[in-house]
Amino acid sequence: MSSRSVRDFATQVRGYPLVIFGVCLLGWTLTNLDQSLFSYAVPGIRSEFGKGLDDIAWILSASFALASVFAVVMGVMADKYGRKIIFVGTLGASAFLVGLHYWVPDFMTLAVLRTVGFAVSIGLAPIVVTYTSEAAPARYRGLVTGFLQCGFPIGWFLAAMIAAPIMAVYGWRAIFLPALVVVPIAFILARFLPESRRFEEQRQAKVDSGQVEPWQSRIKALFAPNMRRRTLLCFTMFFMMGGAYAGTAFYFPSFFNEVRGYSAETATRLVGISYGIGILGYLGSSLVGEFITTRRNTIVIWVWTGALAMCGLIWIPTSYSGDVLWFSLMAAFFYGANAVMGTFLTEQFPTHMRATGAAIAGTLGINAGHVAFPLLVAWAVEPLGWEWAFALATVPPLFIAGLAALAMENKASGLDIDAVSE
Repeated sequence: MSSRSVRDFATQVRGYPLVIFGVCLLGWTLTNLDQSLFSYAVPGIRSEFGKGLDDIAWILSASFALASVFAVVMGVMADKYGRKIIFVGTLGASAFLVGLHYWVPDFMTLAVLRTVGFAVSIGLAPIVVTYTSEAAPARYRGLVTGFLQCGFPIGWFLAAMIAAPIMAVYGWRAIFLPALVVVPIAFILARFLPESRRFEEQRQAKVDSGQVEPWQSRIKALFAPNMRRRTLLCFTMFFMMGGAYAGTAFYFPSFFNEVRGYSAETATRLVGISYGIGILGYLGSSLVGEFITTRRNTIVIWVWTGALAMCGLIWIPTSYSGDVLWFSLMAAFFYGANAVMGTFLTEQFPTHMRATGAAIAGTLGINAGHVAFPLLVAWAVEPLGWEWAFALATVPPLFIAGLAALAMENKASGLDIDAVSE
């Protein structure tokens, strides 16, 4: 960006757009921080309760299955009642459930808390991206929503920096206690968060016209002839991305512990540091998708490069620094694609059904992949080994995700969000 573009960007995002972005970024960072703690605790959980990798896989899959339902419900409710109330409720409730992990008396209680807590947290995903997309200036929407997705690696990085020293002294249970701090923060954020102006305008228009739109109509509209193709292609893209992510990300601390021989604390730091470096990929995809090529093309470049980087991470490194380098490269492209995918998704649906569309075509797709892939990887590790299990769970799905993106219309960046969705 030139200095003139930077000044223009600063001018256009000042005020209302900046408030929405700042609060959503903080909320998205905090919820990812909370939910990533479980991944870092997996080695300790398995040791204390004497459980295998398949037991952890069942918890993850159950979490994602319930999250699939909850995300759709929250998306529909956000289109009916507003973005703000859903944002505050999901952020506070999920953090409270994560904090309760510290006191679990047995593995079953842990499984229930993890399943419900994660399901509630996922309700935030379609809300923050919809909120930010509706508030951002059209010319810089991709940039703003791309920066929003940095909350994911920032959350994982901060969680690792917090969890590693706590885990080393107090064990895996204590790392969940900081999540309780998020509960009051959620209610403080509510004071600074205005409702979406686009949502308010449309709700008032419906009141003035006496129009009542049943919630079922929004879901049916996603599969109307003019919307069906984009809904299904988005679902396919997010299903494959979600599956490739869930089949590996939550197991990386265990992978580095068992395959590379690092301690649980060292593995946690390695993953956290790599996520922190990988933020550059999120920023890069946002800039490329906004100013150099289209968002669709950027998705294809990033996910296919991410697949190659995953192969490098699995088979090439022979040292700690090598693991950090390749993990950072993989995170920058594979995970960094999410920075542009969220914007691309919200541009496919008009305001009155945007949160519902983001929930069903995006979040539901992600969580459907999350349900299946952790189990598949857990079953594949013993007969095939960690390396081939990871490779098969990521390379083919990421290739298919790129093909799904290529099959969609290649729209220019910088258009008004309702104009491009129509």
